[in-house]
This record gives sequence, structure tokens and C-alpha cells, in this order.
Amino acid sequence: MARPVCLVSGSSSGIGAATVAEFAAHGYDIALNYNSGRERAETIAAQLRQTHGVEVITLAADLAQGEAPFELVDRTFAHFGRLDVAISNSGVSNLLKDEQGQVVRYRFHETPSDHLDREMERVLSVNLMGAYRLAQRSLKHMLDLAQAELQAGAQPLHRSILLITSISDVAPDSTRIPYGVSKAGVNHVVLGAAFEGGPYNITVNALRPGVVDTPMTSRLSGVKDEKSGRELTVAEVYNLMAQGGLQPIRRIGRPEDIARAAFCFTQLPYMTGQSIAVDGGFTLVSGFPNRDLFLQEALRRRQEGQA
Repeated sequence: MARPVCLVSGSSSGIGAATVAEFAAHGYDIALNYNSGRERAETIAAQLRQTHGVEVITLAADLAQGEAPFELVDRTFAHFGRLDVAISNSGVSNLLKDEQGQVVRYRFHETPSDHLDREMERVLSVNLMGAYRLAQRSLKHMLDLAQAELQAGAQPLHRSILLITSISDVAPDSTRIPYGVSKAGVNHVVLGAAFEGGPYNITVNALRPGVVDTPMTSRLSGVKDEKSGRELTVAEVYNLMAQGGLQPIRRIGRPEDIARAAFCFTQLPYMTGQSIAVDGGFTLVSGFPNRDLFLQEALRRRQEGQA
């Protein structure tokens, strides 16, 4: 019997690389997508073939380009003749660099209009439209397969589409509004696609990672360590905050955490149209655990106002 097939976009590093490894470990053949990291993708593919004995193809595609997501799905289907799981993982930050290669950060009200437009175009082209197109073409192929199975008198196999989004859809940051907008938009793609796929045993869900130690969070944060004077990475800053009680689980995520969740979510034939956070409790809406800190701060401000 042929092995099931999983396509993961943006799978040559970070969460994507961990995800293809997770599915290969469970016996899936893999379509591994990369944009510019061909050598890295080929190394990962060779490791998966040797370790798990599955077939792995590497496919170059820049999901910011209009037809690229469609072609990525079509090439996967043409090679394997099936598509059981499609995962949209490609993503970029809205933060742009200046001519000196330094990341430029503006608060929302300070952002020049041309800069804001370029930020929004960057994230919408990949994070929203890339995911939208990949999901649309994946659903088409999966529906065709399901309809053929129904015509043959069989029940359609369970197939799954998973969109990797972000808790930034609800976690505000005045310097990253375009990024949050792009991720929030994907949540509605999930809802519409789930309605269409459900009758054919196709589930569509979103996985919303919190802060994860990946190349995206390895960029400098603008926050300096008081002792060393060294500028901390985004991952280091959030890990310190997690250790200080920002979230119940006192560390940031690892790519393997998200990969395991991705596998689990695609194996649930009775869950669809859901957008679920995997974030160590970052988005728990409650200030109660820190009530003493808030009380002391309020008292301090009251005393200052009376002085």
C-alpha cells in the first residue's frame, strides 16, 4: 500500500524542517519546499530518506509569487498521485531593513506611509495570499480524490489541510500590526475552507504558535543586556520574560513542539475550522497570577501622586 503524502511549505528550516521530520517519522512521503535554501533542503531530504526510508522530493517555490503556491501543490500531486496532508508554513516578518541592513521599527502612528505599504505588501503576499493559494489548490486536489472515491462506492479517506498562523492575530504590538493582520486573515481562510471540505472528510484547521526559537526570532530585538551591553535576540528576550512569569510554561517554544502539534491536528477527523494556540499559555487572558505586582505598582503610583 502506498504511503500517505505530506506537503509542507517553508520546510528547509525552523518549524517547517521539524514538521517534515515528524511526518517522515510516522511513515509519510514528503514534499519539502524551500525558497532559497536549496543546499539545506537537500541535506534535510537526504537525512529523512536515510533515517525513515521514505520518499522525499525537494521543490523550490517562492510563495510570494502569484502562481508559485498553485504550482507547488500541482507538482506534489503530479509526482505522488495523491495528497493526504498539506501544511502552509511559509512566513515572513513585516520588519524591513534600511540601506545599512539594520531593522527599522516604527510605532504605528509614526510609520511613513510608503514604509507601511511596503511592510503590508511583504506580509500579505506570503503570509496571507501564499497560504490562501496553497490551501485553495490543495483543497481542489483533495476534493477530486474524494469524489473519485465516492464514485467508486468507497468512503473518502480523511485528508487534512493545516495553516500555521500565529498568536500575533490577537497579541498586539504597535510595531508589528501588518504581521498580525496577515495572520488574522488566514483564520478566515480556515473557516471557509472547512465548510467546503467537511462533507468530503477533509479537515481544515489553523495552528497558532507562540514565540518559538527559530531563525525568525534569532534577529536582534533592540533590547540590551544591562550587564554585558550585548543586544539580545527576540528569542532571548521572550525566554527571559517566560522565566519571569509571562506565561505558565516557563520557556519559549521549540520547533519540535509545533511539529508534534501539527501532526496531531492533522490526524483528527472530527476537528475542523479551528484555530488553536500552541504557546505555553502566552495568550491566557488573566492578570490574576500577577495581582500582587499590579497592586504594588498601583500603590507606588498613588504615593508618587500624593508626594
